[in-house]
Amino acid sequence: MNWYDKAIVYQIYPKSFQDTNNDGIGDIQGVIKRLDYIKNLGFNTIWLNPIFVSPQVDNGYDVSNYFAIDPILGDMDDFTEMMTKAHKLGLHIILDLPINHTSDQHPWFKDAISNPNSIFKDYYIWHNQVDGHEPNNWGSFFGGSVWEKNPNDTNEYYFHLFDKRMPDLNWKNPEVQKSVADIAKFWLEKGVDGFRLDAFIHVAKAKLEQDSLIQGEEFPVDDTFYAKRPEVKDYLAGFVRDIKEYKPDAFLFGEASSANALNAADYTRSNENCCDVVVNSGNYGEVYDDSNPDIPSFFRTRKLSLDSLKKTYVTWESVLANISLPTLTWGNHDISRVLDRLNLPFNDDKLTKLLAMMMFLQRGIPVIYYGEEIGMHGLKYQKVSDFDDQRAVDLVNNLEKKSFDDKDILQLLNNQDEMTARGPMQWDSSEYRGFSSKQPWNWGQTDETNVSDEVKDSNSIMMFYKELLNIKKHDCFTNGDYQLLITDPKIYAYLRTTSSCSGIVLANFSDESKKFKLPDNKWKKVLANQAIKITNGVLTLDSWGCCALESKK
Repeated sequence: MNWYDKAIVYQIYPKSFQDTNNDGIGDIQGVIKRLDYIKNLGFNTIWLNPIFVSPQVDNGYDVSNYFAIDPILGDMDDFTEMMTKAHKLGLHIILDLPINHTSDQHPWFKDAISNPNSIFKDYYIWHNQVDGHEPNNWGSFFGGSVWEKNPNDTNEYYFHLFDKRMPDLNWKNPEVQKSVADIAKFWLEKGVDGFRLDAFIHVAKAKLEQDSLIQGEEFPVDDTFYAKRPEVKDYLAGFVRDIKEYKPDAFLFGEASSANALNAADYTRSNENCCDVVVNSGNYGEVYDDSNPDIPSFFRTRKLSLDSLKKTYVTWESVLANISLPTLTWGNHDISRVLDRLNLPFNDDKLTKLLAMMMFLQRGIPVIYYGEEIGMHGLKYQKVSDFDDQRAVDLVNNLEKKSFDDKDILQLLNNQDEMTARGPMQWDSSEYRGFSSKQPWNWGQTDETNVSDEVKDSNSIMMFYKELLNIKKHDCFTNGDYQLLITDPKIYAYLRTTSSCSGIVLANFSDESKKFKLPDNKWKKVLANQAIKITNGVLTLDSWGCCALESKK
């Protein structure tokens, strides 16, 4: 077993975690300041969103220098101090590594557009114009075409799946594959324990001359041509082989946002030089309100479907059972926070605890976004003009043309836009929540939730998380097989079993009491969000109640 098979991951968005130099931007010293907090809660692994030098067009995912720390976050001495102190505490650090694209300010790209004979020209994807326009009609994830003109050659376009200032790398080029592996090895030498491979499922592209057949949009987003293509595994295998030969226990955590369970299995086969685990963006049991087609799917109102959640995890747990571990998460930096996004029936600590227990005691690796452990909501902006990320700007422009009221647009944005999830960590009740003495770089209305208050309350969400993560380390909840139990439609229940012990988790997703017949009388409660009753082998859970039970064999 590898160390990462028992990973409990805490995701930190460094710009928003803790500011120590009072410029309104979080920094590496802020991470160092809070290492004891992370360790004491029960985490053993930290995932840091990108910390490399970047123009910050996409908050660090547009890298202009992979071999240095962005000055807004600190320097290499800070990084070394963080690694040393984290390792002394038994914490592993994984870095977010964008491998699909660079910044247009990266020396490779700057040389490629300024020098016709540049050796870096083939590091990127190019095509001449076709009949005076873009080479094809493929749409970018950030809106518009995937093509942008070479500023020094109006006949030529370069490919960008995301922002036009983030050109895609050409993974067909073996030199690109080697260069990306060399970047990873540099940081492994610095002590890093692994990487989240950002957007790895997009590194292969189809034949560039083929248009999409999707109708109704000038530049349709059609991932047939640039997601999960067969060549991805070939590129991935070479990279993984290089990294694992260099550091066999490096943790490779692949971001496969649109992957299904079968894709995940294909990308995590241990004998094929693959990722160790992958995470996707669709395992939240969400159903969308499709009543208004003018609203793009990303911004549509959502709610939690217990039936959908059950089907999702039955599928993922069954498919991956003998291959790899699923990742267990309610969200990350690319979507709004779960308590806002799912339009839950009420705002109550009991419900927040239920969501945590139900998700994280399943078979798999918990990945918990900073602030979830205290029940943080996302920021609430006061007007639509406060949103400046491209997807939000496009939504506002499109819906205003269709006579949507600003109040309705603002509600959609506050519930769904990812920038609301990137607000400052709420450490205390001071003006800027203990994050900084200066207004944070990303700021809006917050709630009163904070670490300082919750650490004093034995019944707080944070203290529940601390107990929960300790229970996650029990043998049955780390190593046990997984079986979803067929129960009342409003109960989410599963069994975890090893040769020596078993665990049952029960969650009542309703406002009524529910009964559950236990398999035998040997069960002991280890954690619950309310008082539970067991009479003659029948357990009763009140509304929105959850509990974890264990039994020794």
